[in-house]
Amino acid sequence: MIKTMRELRTIFLILVLIACIFSDGCVQSSGNSTVNTTVPQTVVSMPDPATPVPTTIATSVPFEVVTIIRYVSPPRNVKDTYLLFTLQVPGEWNVSTYRMMNADTSDYRTDLVAGNVFSIYSYFITPSREQDYRNRFRQWIPAPVETTVRINNIRYDRFESRAHGNTSVAYIARTNSANEHGYASVLVFTARDSNRFELEDFEAVVSSFRYFSAKSASTIPGDEIPVYDLSGKAVYRGLDPRIFNSTGDDISIADSSGDSSQGGGKSWDGGGGGGHCPF
Repeated sequence: MIKTMRELRTIFLILVLIACIFSDGCVQSSGNSTVNTTVPQTVVSMPDPATPVPTTIATSVPFEVVTIIRYVSPPRNVKDTYLLFTLQVPGEWNVSTYRMMNADTSDYRTDLVAGNVFSIYSYFITPSREQDYRNRFRQWIPAPVETTVRINNIRYDRFESRAHGNTSVAYIARTNSANEHGYASVLVFTARDSNRFELEDFEAVVSSFRYFSAKSASTIPGDEIPVYDLSGKAVYRGLDPRIFNSTGDDISIADSSGDSSQGGGKSWDGGGGGGHCPF
């Protein structure tokens, strides 16, 4: 019995000792104690200088580029050796002149572009006729802008009016700019604003218009403009021998009314009459 009690005490002490050993890391002494807290360090890795660093390439949004290819027709020279004028037109233009009939003298309408698009009116000049054309253009709506210009030694009154997507322009040659036969010209055209080059092209044709002398008529280059009457029949305008001799020299001879061939009041085309332009 006594031996058994001793064994039990020994076992008890061994268990206590074991318990103390395992509980040594968990027991904290009372009082102030310092707790060391370890802060983890953040390590920033720097790139190796030898390693290329990719760069961001700036990209632009592509936009559409419209290229306008403009066909420019080879020009050609045309002339009227009776009315003593010449000009340069696009090669595909079909230029024709029509003799307008009236009671006195012959007026002529040269259609550069058919359909009342671009025409030249040649008339035997008087101050009243010139003013009549001027009054007609002043009736355009809206009222035209009026300027004075000089082109190839011809002084014009210029009228321009823009309406309904079109630009209408007229050039009236002044009385003192008539040609040797006493004819003056009115150049009128209507350009579509939808065609960005039409106004520019028509103005280029106007800038090529010029008069020439009767003596130099045979040396002026260009295709002769055909002439028709209002019925479409071809008209031959023979040069009156009292005005031109066989060599093309001027002959100043007064007609029966006392007017001379230079700036006189008679037309030598063999026909009478003169109409007004139908604006």
